[in-house]
Amino acid sequence: MITAVLMALLAAQPLPAFTKHTVDPAFDGGYQVKTADLNRDGRLDIIALGTTPSQLVWYRAPQWDKFPLDTGLERYIDAAPRDIDGDGDTDLAIASAFDLGNSSEGGLVHWLECPPNPEDGKAWAAHYIDQIPTSHRVRWADWDGDGAPELINLAIIGVGAAAPQYAGGLHFRAYTVPGDPGNTPWPQILIDGTLEMAHGLSAIQWDADPALEILTASFQGVTLFDPGRPKTVIGAGHTGERPKIGSSEVALGSLAGGARYIAAIEPWHGNEVVIYQPHPGGDLPWTRTVIDTTFEDGHALLCADFNGDVDEEIVAGHRGGARSLYVYRFEPATRAWARTPLDTGGMGAAGLDLADLDHDGDLDIIAIGTATKNIAWYENTTPR
Repeated sequence: MITAVLMALLAAQPLPAFTKHTVDPAFDGGYQVKTADLNRDGRLDIIALGTTPSQLVWYRAPQWDKFPLDTGLERYIDAAPRDIDGDGDTDLAIASAFDLGNSSEGGLVHWLECPPNPEDGKAWAAHYIDQIPTSHRVRWADWDGDGAPELINLAIIGVGAAAPQYAGGLHFRAYTVPGDPGNTPWPQILIDGTLEMAHGLSAIQWDADPALEILTASFQGVTLFDPGRPKTVIGAGHTGERPKIGSSEVALGSLAGGARYIAAIEPWHGNEVVIYQPHPGGDLPWTRTVIDTTFEDGHALLCADFNGDVDEEIVAGHRGGARSLYVYRFEPATRAWARTPLDTGGMGAAGLDLADLDHDGDLDIIAIGTATKNIAWYENTTPR
């Protein structure tokens, strides 16, 4: 009886509701978007980057005034904000010189030092960290469990790999921040060298130890990397012919009672939104369920609880076709996932971030569109 009442209460929670606000209606080549307080005013600003044409800018909250970042770099592909030198402001780790068609050159990794006043247009000093051709995803994660996050760098393909097979193991590394990060080489940790076409990366808390774990989405499907343990293939992804195989994006979510799931977009730049759930006996791979097959060039995926019902929703989007963004909500009564349109036709989402931009205690969604050439944030207006 208690279980039935609880399920009914959970099912009665309001659907996530959002109001769209345009940050930039004309951002050409947009690829990734992040949030951080760059001018130290207590509000989260928006950082956006594009590969072709090369763009790296930030937008000052709350009016979203635009400030280009002068770095001397080009063809940006990802960024990870953090106070790297310990001086109290927010710096950026950045991957640049990206070219999927040239896997033997490029792939620069730097950290950009925030100037005293990021609004005055002065250059952000670029400090070299490493060069791995096709460096594609950078994240901060405490990989060794010492309380200080490392910089994670995942190349998308191996050196010398080429379309359509993209065969050959790629470089997957972590870097420890040295005491003098602007003048000292960053020590490297090899995480793996066997993945092929690794497009998605998510740093997560998988178990109770201090270190963070990492999920990757690649031709090999969804793989869990846990420091000091062999990697674990959670699911093999979409079965087909290269390059349309495996997984493309990955995120960890949870449901009421602590049950967790993994969401993915499959195959690479694919059409499917997929859920992986564990077997009761712990067998591998996890059960794979396709909940949507309508995407074209799927490219953006995150999980979070937007409406306060404990179950975490999925937000996912695609760059091609209808160029839309959706929220998927777990329905306890039917054990199914219901799709709610967030932006139909107005956001060809390439990148997403989640943050409480309006300081009201819930998570908002920030998105950047490639084909739609725009940046928007979606204010979470779900009744609580």
